[in-house]
Amino acid sequence: MRNQNVGSVSSGTMRPEDLIPSFIWQLQHQEPCHRERSKLCTAISKRMDEDNYFASEDADYDLDSLFDALNEYAPAYLYFGAHPGDGSDYGFWLSEGFAEDFDGLKVSDTSEVPRGYSGEVLHVNDHGNCTLYTYSRGRGREVWAIV
Repeated sequence: MRNQNVGSVSSGTMRPEDLIPSFIWQLQHQEPCHRERSKLCTAISKRMDEDNYFASEDADYDLDSLFDALNEYAPAYLYFGAHPGDGSDYGFWLSEGFAEDFDGLKVSDTSEVPRGYSGEVLHVNDHGNCTLYTYSRGRGREVWAIV
C-alpha cells in the first residue's frame, strides 16, 4: 500500500543542497520503496560527496529524477512538485484541474452513497473539506483527505 502523501515535504528553500537530501529521505520512506528507487537514492547519495556536486548538471539531473520518482507515489489526483502559490514549497498537492477531471460520485455526506456502489466517491463537506474514497460493493476506503 502506498503512503498517504498529502502536503509539504520541503519548504522555504529552492537550493539543491537542501532539496536533494530531503527528497532522498522522502523517497526512501515510501512503501514500497522498490529496488530501482533504492538504487537511485544510493547513487545520488554517493555523488553528493563529490566536490561541487550541488552546482553541477548532475545535481540538476538527479533533482529531476527525484521529482519523477516521488511523483509516482502521488495519490490519485495529486502530484509531487512545487505548490502552485509558493514555488519554494515542495510536496504532494491537489492538481489544479481536479474538479474538472473527477468523474466519480460527488456527495455532501457519505450516507448519500448508493448501497452496493463501486467506484470513486468525493465527499465535500459544507466547509469545503474534501475526502476521496474508493468504494467496492458498498464498502469505502479513504484514499486521502484535504482540509
